Amino acid sequence: MNVKRKPSKAVVVGSLLRVDVGNVNASWTEGVVTVLKKVQRPDGLTHPYISGQALRRYIRDTLADIIPEGGIEQMSPAEKTPDEKAPVVTAGDPEKYIDDDLFGFMKAVKGGTKRRESPLRVSPAFGIFPYAGDRDLGTRSAVEVEKEAEAGGSIFETEVTNNVFRTTMLLELDRVGKWLSYETTHGKEGEIPADARKRRVKLLLEALKYLWGGGRKTRLLVDVSPQFVVYCRIARKIPFVIHALDVRYEDSRYWLETDVLRASIADFKNDIHRLIVGAKSGFLANQDLAGELAVEGVKAEVLTMSEAVDRMIGDIDEIAMP
Repeated sequence: MNVKRKPSKAVVVGSLLRVDVGNVNASWTEGVVTVLKKVQRPDGLTHPYISGQALRRYIRDTLADIIPEGGIEQMSPAEKTPDEKAPVVTAGDPEKYIDDDLFGFMKAVKGGTKRRESPLRVSPAFGIFPYAGDRDLGTRSAVEVEKEAEAGGSIFETEVTNNVFRTTMLLELDRVGKWLSYETTHGKEGEIPADARKRRVKLLLEALKYLWGGGRKTRLLVDVSPQFVVYCRIARKIPFVIHALDVRYEDSRYWLETDVLRASIADFKNDIHRLIVGAKSGFLANQDLAGELAVEGVKAEVLTMSEAVDRMIGDIDEIAMP
């Protein structure tokens, strides 16, 4: 791999999430139907999606779950505001709390408002296959109350999809663990030590392995942990894989469309410092991707998902934080 003059400014992680039957992120209820969030393409086809806000919530909740109890890192305590209609806020201290650092905050303080823009950017997860109109039928039984088998209950429906979703996150390495005076409630610019900054990045990457979330989990449990990831440490803040992840369904298997991904890697090969690819066993028919993603000057390390996450974490240990 060529020696790069510029430091790494960002980590970009593109992911494919698989949902067999689910409504991971619902929109408004229409009558008795809980509908999927959907977007219409120019050709009129409708595709489901999971909002970036929901994905950030899943990542944040997973991060809180994997942080060692009694460890150095802490999640910011939630605080209510005097206005009952206002959202719950956090402490607004990126020095002390990992979530205030990575996810940002906005909080009114005496004399104004403090706001930290999140260094973690997350795209909505786009459902690659169109919505087919499938619905799950449910009922809220009244048997326990009425004590009669014929009591029945209220009927409801939930739109569901069988799909593969693609999403991309971009983490600004040069902003993790650093803040300006207006980005903290104590009002002083600063940064934490480099090893502490790295620790926060590594915890975030570890959270991807155990990603947990989604709506209606009690009866439509889904696994939203990535089935496939492309990790790229890069000199520029460009989410270049955001349109490059695609699959087709053929012969009862998913096949990664490698041409566009390889072309995207080639377009930014002079900016790429490290490229790691991970896939869960059995997800892709064309799982041996090292040759298909080969680009001169960029070595794609193709691993299992667990190995890839471990390698990503190890990669952060090896770099100098910008």
